[in-house]
Amino acid sequence: MKLLLDGGSAGGGSINLLRMKKCPYCAEDIKDEAIKCRYCGSDLLAPPPATSQPSQPYQETQPAGRQVGEGAVQFSHSGMRYLLGYGTDYFGIWDRNVPGGAAQRFPRTDDGWRAAWSAYVSLEPNNVAVGVGGGGVEYRPPSSAGSPPSAGAPARPVSAAWWALPILLGALGGIIAWAVTRGRDSRMARNMLITGLVVTAVLGVLRATGSL
Repeated sequence: MKLLLDGGSAGGGSINLLRMKKCPYCAEDIKDEAIKCRYCGSDLLAPPPATSQPSQPYQETQPAGRQVGEGAVQFSHSGMRYLLGYGTDYFGIWDRNVPGGAAQRFPRTDDGWRAAWSAYVSLEPNNVAVGVGGGGVEYRPPSSAGSPPSAGAPARPVSAAWWALPILLGALGGIIAWAVTRGRDSRMARNMLITGLVVTAVLGVLRATGSL
């Protein structure tokens, strides 16, 4: 607040002290008792304008957290907690509860695959084949009937046409189909062998009873 001298009338010689204040809108000096600014015309009885808050600094969006399965090119088997698959140069076991890369890694070789499969089935005995990922090779577990496919070689699916051998030729056809397909799908090969034996047994019974 300011005090200004007012000379009053020319003949009176009296001095008046004027109390002054600044307009909250235009910052000009006005009388303390003024209810309206003579400069900007603002109503001084209204609440003064709120002081603007400083703008918040721009914050970049933080990157999303790590994801389960990082580094995997393709998953071949899935269980309740663990996933089996491979990266660009390794076989790996991923933990669903631990985001990021593989919890265990093995060399991208036949021996590495055997070690990865052995470790995986000890963790997930009730796993299922999935083959989910960016495409490429699906590796199958080694079996007693045949060795696992070579690292980097695609696993070719077994054609359903092989079922014609055990159905038409019986045990002989089953043996042939089993020998040819056991390295690619041991379960299907075993089922075709069993089918051939069953067909031969049924035909033998029918011939013995004179039904044929």
